[in-house]
Amino acid sequence: MNSTFSWARTAGLAFACALAFSSSAQQSRQAVLVLDSLDGTPVAYAEVAVGDNVVGSTDAEGRCVVPWNRFSAITVSFSQVGYGKQLRTLSVQTELKNGIWEVRLMPAEYHLSPIAVGRAAPVEVFRRKDLHAADLLINNEGLWVLAYEHPRMLRAQADASKEILRDVRLVLLDTAYNELGSCPVPEDVFGLRHDLRNDVVIEGTRHAFGVGRRGDELVLQPFGLEELRRAVLPWTDSIPGWVVGSNADSTYPALDHLALDPLRDSTRKICSVVDTFMMDLFRSSYKYMRGSDKVLAMNLAADLGTDKETVAGYMSGFSHNIWYRPVYAPLFVVGDTLLVFDHVRKQLRKIHAGFFARWGSVIALPGKVARPGLGREAHSRPGDAADLCRVPTEWNGVAALGRSS
Repeated sequence: MNSTFSWARTAGLAFACALAFSSSAQQSRQAVLVLDSLDGTPVAYAEVAVGDNVVGSTDAEGRCVVPWNRFSAITVSFSQVGYGKQLRTLSVQTELKNGIWEVRLMPAEYHLSPIAVGRAAPVEVFRRKDLHAADLLINNEGLWVLAYEHPRMLRAQADASKEILRDVRLVLLDTAYNELGSCPVPEDVFGLRHDLRNDVVIEGTRHAFGVGRRGDELVLQPFGLEELRRAVLPWTDSIPGWVVGSNADSTYPALDHLALDPLRDSTRKICSVVDTFMMDLFRSSYKYMRGSDKVLAMNLAADLGTDKETVAGYMSGFSHNIWYRPVYAPLFVVGDTLLVFDHVRKQLRKIHAGFFARWGSVIALPGKVARPGLGREAHSRPGDAADLCRVPTEWNGVAALGRSS
């Protein structure tokens, strides 16, 4: 009787202990740290599931806990944007670091479907079977198209790098691309240009042409190429009483922005832009010249009133180096403010229009007033400096050497 009672008590105690241990095992949890396998950074807010049951997500530091009885193996899935869904197995053989299961996820690789990136299809504005479109300029009068029959293959050495067009015709289109008028150009042409009013000008091989309209006809008014290069192209905008432009030269690593008062026959310098690095290289050409060339540079400098280093820069053909870049610093008029985009210094210069008029340095530029008719009557508005343009004689040909740094 006593032995039977003793056995029953022992069995009951063992069953109670096993039940308590099983309950404790079912309530066990394992700490998990989820990291990126490449850089070791925590993977935050990843969804964690055991089997098909979501048990939570990682926190901002990549930490979470999963239920585990510490005996049987379980499969845990981790899901996060940029990683996809990845499975890991937790078992007795899994290595723990300081009691923490460290899981490293490999970033997923996304393959995007290919797309075509490029320019929009061009809009056809002009087509004729007998002509090819070479140049286009848009202003208030419409779309000006420079069309040609043939390019000129034989050209002078000085124009070897330029495209010259033969049998050229100027065509004016409206905004619906309907032809309003056309006329032949009586000589070979380099291309279309514009003045500070954005009126069209043609640069030919022997003359420049202003364009006007007489009824439905286009009329060309020839004038000199020197007049074009000195009296039209340098001037880009106007403010009350002044015409603004520059003496930019693609062969010289500096330029001055100028304001011309055509009524007082005077010009003021607004500001100067110098690429100091290119200028040092340009002037250093003198050091590497032969003795006879140095003597020639000194003689030319004395005749031109400049320094021998500047002359040497031109004599050596410095601007033909493949690494040479001309100074780019365009000027824009915005209200009463002049803005100069100085790309050399990576600066935007702001100059009040009244400041340089009072304080700018005055430069007397001898010359004559150039007023090309441009094939139509000039616009006459009192006080509008854009109607007049003074031609500075220093800006032609070799006279550009007269500038010094």
